[in-house]
Amino acid sequence: MTRMALVPVVLWLGLGGGVLAPEGSRQEAGGGNSPARIQCSRDTRMVRVPAGTVLLGEDGEGREGRSVEVPEFWIDSHEVTNGQFAAFVAATGYVTEAEREGGSAVFVPPPHWDGSLDSAQWWRFRPGASWRHPEGPESTIDGKDWYPVVHVTFADAAAYARWKGAELPDVVQWERAARAEQRAGRDPLSWAFDAQGRPIANTWQGIFPMRDTGQDRHTGIAPVGCFQANSLGVRDMIGNVWEWTRSSAPSMAGSRLLKGGSYLCSMNYCANFRAAAFQAQEQDLGASHIGFRTVRRAPPSPAARKTASMR
Repeated sequence: MTRMALVPVVLWLGLGGGVLAPEGSRQEAGGGNSPARIQCSRDTRMVRVPAGTVLLGEDGEGREGRSVEVPEFWIDSHEVTNGQFAAFVAATGYVTEAEREGGSAVFVPPPHWDGSLDSAQWWRFRPGASWRHPEGPESTIDGKDWYPVVHVTFADAAAYARWKGAELPDVVQWERAARAEQRAGRDPLSWAFDAQGRPIANTWQGIFPMRDTGQDRHTGIAPVGCFQANSLGVRDMIGNVWEWTRSSAPSMAGSRLLKGGSYLCSMNYCANFRAAAFQAQEQDLGASHIGFRTVRRAPPSPAARKTASMR
């Protein structure tokens, strides 16, 4: 199968999932409210996640989750940025798989939507798309050092992590960091909206795939750190970009699990803006809505802190 043919076959996984509520229901509940203004954080330090338990898989819809003990670890406070990835490339000369293959998968809103949920309408394999050119060769990341790096495959993300002296999280670590000190069931909508219906994560408000109203003040990917941190001090676990984990997808050979949902998750199509959500992704296929963050099993050394702060 050609790479172009593969895009709609695989990328629907990054947008699929059950719908939690009819389109518009949450928007009506929230009315025209805007999210609270929060200064975007530029803190690149790793965050300590103390040893504890996680309600793995709890989704607020009947799945109570499985209580799993998790040893202490450290995690990036936000997704790896363009600036951080550029420092890695400058130091090592690394060339991503998208650059070697000559392109990557890009979300392209359809000019006319027929109402079907066929992802082939909005995903394209675009020649020249890469982390340096996220929408194609005519695009650039100039001025976007603080945006999440995208168009990275699992191997690209793992290479960065090794350079940093870290690794990619597994799904248990990822959920522990996302759920923080959660001890009971949680409304699945509360991961992306507060009690007044205001966005607290970068998702899609409006009718996907035609119009994102930008109620969360972002249409498209947002800079990192622009939404409130959880109780552990970790940001952007929900929405913005999907994140690679090192956990394999048992149902798809050669695939890894993504966590967290992305800015493309909407009320009318995707319900993946919650900690329990996961999707399988072929590990050699990046896209314009997939990024990552890293973890360490011990406190980061002074040298690692310096590397993390490079941008």
